[in-house]
Amino acid sequence: MNDHAGVLRIARHQPADGRRDEVAGLLRAVAESMRDAPGCFGAQVTSSDRKEEQLILVSRWQSLEAMDKYNAQPEFAGFQREIMSSLTSAPDVEILTTA
Repeated sequence: MNDHAGVLRIARHQPADGRRDEVAGLLRAVAESMRDAPGCFGAQVTSSDRKEEQLILVSRWQSLEAMDKYNAQPEFAGFQREIMSSLTSAPDVEILTTA
């Protein structure tokens, strides 16, 4: 079994005006949930020096299958519905895999 992440999921979130703290709290909660998921090597909420208001959820996964299994859970779908009202647009999600 690999002891390193083969998949990185980078999800950029643009909070609506005055909603940054709310979005950060929601993202921290989902990051904590991800950390307990099978195949997840870690998750954290970050900010960028390029877009100061943007919040980024970075998660590291053993495989695409492990990530997809987590993303298919009803709790994750509920999180996605809940956070959308606090964002200006849908998150920009990028998946990186080991070359």
